[in-house]
Amino acid sequence: MNLNRIFAYRKAWKALNTMLEEGRSYSGFERNCAFLNLGGGQPQFADISGACGLDLMDDGRAIAVTDWDFDGKLDFWISNRTAPRIRLQHNRSQTRNNFVSVSLIGKSCNRDAVGARVELLLEGTPSKQILTLRAGEGFLAQSSKWIHFGIADGAQIKGLKVFWPGGKSEEIAGVEPGHFFMVEQGSGKARKWQVPTKVKPLQTIPVAKDIVLPSESARIVMASRLPFPEARYLEFDGKKTIVVVRGRPRLINLWATWCAPCVAEMDSWTKNQATLRELGIDILALSVDKLDNPIAERRAIVKPFLKKRKFPFTTGLADAGFLEVLEVAGRAQIDKYESLPVPSSILLDAKGRIAVIYKGPVEVKRLVADVALLGATKKVLNVEASHFQGTWIEGPWPATPTGMLDKFMSFGQPEAAKHYLDQFTVSGDERANRDLAESYFIVGSELRFQKNFNESIKAFAHAIKLDSKKTRARLELATLLFRMQRYIEAVPHLRKVVIEQPQVHNTRKMLSLSLIQTNDHVNAARHLHYLSLINPEDTMAKLWYGHSLVRLGRATEAERLFREALNLQPDSLLVINELAWLLATHTDAEIYNPVEALKFAEQSAKVSKKSNLRVLDTLAAAQAANGDFVVAVKTVDAAIGLALAAKDKRMMGLLQERREGYLKKRPYRETLPVNR
Repeated sequence: MNLNRIFAYRKAWKALNTMLEEGRSYSGFERNCAFLNLGGGQPQFADISGACGLDLMDDGRAIAVTDWDFDGKLDFWISNRTAPRIRLQHNRSQTRNNFVSVSLIGKSCNRDAVGARVELLLEGTPSKQILTLRAGEGFLAQSSKWIHFGIADGAQIKGLKVFWPGGKSEEIAGVEPGHFFMVEQGSGKARKWQVPTKVKPLQTIPVAKDIVLPSESARIVMASRLPFPEARYLEFDGKKTIVVVRGRPRLINLWATWCAPCVAEMDSWTKNQATLRELGIDILALSVDKLDNPIAERRAIVKPFLKKRKFPFTTGLADAGFLEVLEVAGRAQIDKYESLPVPSSILLDAKGRIAVIYKGPVEVKRLVADVALLGATKKVLNVEASHFQGTWIEGPWPATPTGMLDKFMSFGQPEAAKHYLDQFTVSGDERANRDLAESYFIVGSELRFQKNFNESIKAFAHAIKLDSKKTRARLELATLLFRMQRYIEAVPHLRKVVIEQPQVHNTRKMLSLSLIQTNDHVNAARHLHYLSLINPEDTMAKLWYGHSLVRLGRATEAERLFREALNLQPDSLLVINELAWLLATHTDAEIYNPVEALKFAEQSAKVSKKSNLRVLDTLAAAQAANGDFVVAVKTVDAAIGLALAAKDKRMMGLLQERREGYLKKRPYRETLPVNR
């Protein structure tokens, strides 16, 4: 799985969704079109979009065709991405043409006879009308299962033939123009169906053909509230202060000295300050004057203005960082988001959650009513949040961090997304915890992609704390810990993943290497033995298996594994070096072979161009084993230089000890369990 491609794909979708949130259209604001088939030998069509009233500037998605009121004329249900999300286009054609409509009942085929083909033949013409019953048409649409034929006024039906799914065909008798019929498979005849007598007349609603321009003023009540993200504003002395103060409602207001509606709004609040203080609401008015200028210049503009107007509430300066957080919060709450004008305000409840968003000035009486609304029941909030009357079929959905998370990710701020998620505590709701776990997994993946590994580890750890069965998160966490050489922490997670996914051999390899690094050679050998049996040509499994066997006192078996690995990969530096080290340093006389060890060590040194300190360590040991201590000292000195450059203190200590032995003309022999 190529995670880079997956994240690139996700980002492309986020960019597309961001464009749509800003009011752009998939269809480029192109009007809907309708074309009339003119018939004849050559296909000819006339554009009747305007004449029939279908030329709407909707961002259309699908059309479901049905005779909604059973008047013999097909009507359209049209779904759109933007409002109106669904639109009924009632067919009110005044032509005197006729119809026949047939509903099929399958017996030996599927009940709805989906896939059946129906042929209608009229008197006086050799041509046929052919329709097929489909399950789904267009994009996410299902038209009526009535097979509807339009026929000319006065035309008579010569015959109707049904080709049922499965291949059998059947001539149907008793079909007449101007009626609805039921046809049961195998009956050979049509049964007339009576239109319901209590069909309510459709109400006419005027159609607005052009886009309604949005207003700069709006009041948006949240039916489900989300916490306002962590954000700070600038005090006039340059200090950054947290925006959210829990325990009492707060109104965050954006304003500017040049904005006349802002000034009028602030004067109104000043005049009614007693009323506002009785509400227990705190107002934080943040200036957006000269955002890019130094704070001293901004302060020189804003403070005298506030002093002159005797504004009694908390004030400060908004900066680019705060406005970005504000935009994230707005995009998470509003599907079609437009940047907030000035003035704009956000009302937070006592828990720091977004309750109401205001575009434009807010009157005092409106604030009084909305502060009272903060403690309203869910039913009342649902009504206030709706922009029109109606019945809730479901929802509104409970507040989840998913929307805010998605927007932070779109803005390239996964760390901020993680901090936002941290506000949502573990609950007893298992499904809610799974959803939160998935959010942490997404954030952790993005943080890893941005190489913020420490925060990524925290996010993955939180994901499996919320959902212990989230294997993907556990594997990502274990992989990161492994790559950061935090083997002790990686082992328990890798063990669980191997239990849950025993056939994923790469995970078992990671576990084996981690066990080797923590000196648990017994369990490492068990896993590596399994991998060697599963794939006898796995060179690395043989190499690591042999490495553990040496430390378990089974060096003879290890030597055999090393030689098998060398046969599989004759040029493998790791294999050559491991075998050379065993032959040069082991205490067992049957294994100890200085001459062959030097041959392999010189080969690996040549391949690595003497740039690998472990290869040089092995070469020095082989040279010393052959009695060439002067050369061994020079070689180990070169290895010490590489260890010093790599800041590898552990290897520097080991190499220094071996150097002292070579100076005393004493070969290095590794202390290991006795070979058995």
